[in-house]
Amino acid sequence: MFLLQMSGVPGSGKSTVAAHVVETCRAVAVDYDVIKSAVLDAGFDLATSTKAAYEVMYAQARHVLAQGHPVVMDSPCFWPRILAEGMEIARQHDASYRYIECQVRDLKVLDERLARRPRLRTHRRGVNCPPVDLGDELVDGEALFRDSMDRVQRPSGNYLQLDMHRPLSEVLPEVDVYLKP
Repeated sequence: MFLLQMSGVPGSGKSTVAAHVVETCRAVAVDYDVIKSAVLDAGFDLATSTKAAYEVMYAQARHVLAQGHPVVMDSPCFWPRILAEGMEIARQHDASYRYIECQVRDLKVLDERLARRPRLRTHRRGVNCPPVDLGDELVDGEALFRDSMDRVQRPSGNYLQLDMHRPLSEVLPEVDVYLKP
C-alpha cells in the first residue's frame, strides 16, 4: 500500500499521471481541485475554500488508506505543510510514501495545455488567465508560474521528477518502475 503525493504547476500533467496510477495500481485519487471546486460551490469564499479543501483532502486520504486502498493526493504541493501532511498520513497508516513531481518549464506548452483541458471551477484558463473566481484582473501569469515552479516542495529523497515535455509512452513506464514495491 502506498500514498503517492503528486506535485507540479497547473497543466504540468499531475492529473494525467494520477489517472494512470489509479488505473494500473487500483489506487484512489484524492483531487484537490475537485474538492476546492465543490467547497466554492457550497458558498465558501476563496481564501477559506483553500484551507477547507486541503483539510478535506487530508481527511479523505486518511479515510481511503484506512480502508486498505493506495492513495494518490493530486495537488500542486507548493507549501511545506502539504508535503509534511502527506508524509505523516502515510506514516500513520504504515503506507509507503511516494512523491512524483511533474515538470514543464516551457510556459507556451503550459498555456496550450491549460487552454485545452476540461476545466473545473478552480482551474486556470491559461498562464495569464486565472480561475473564474479570481476574475479577469490582469496578473503577470508568467511571473506567477515561474515563482510557483521554484516553490514546489520536495521530500529530501526517494522522489521522481518527470520531464513532462516527453511523450507519455516514455514517462509512464518510469512511474510504474518507481511505484513497484
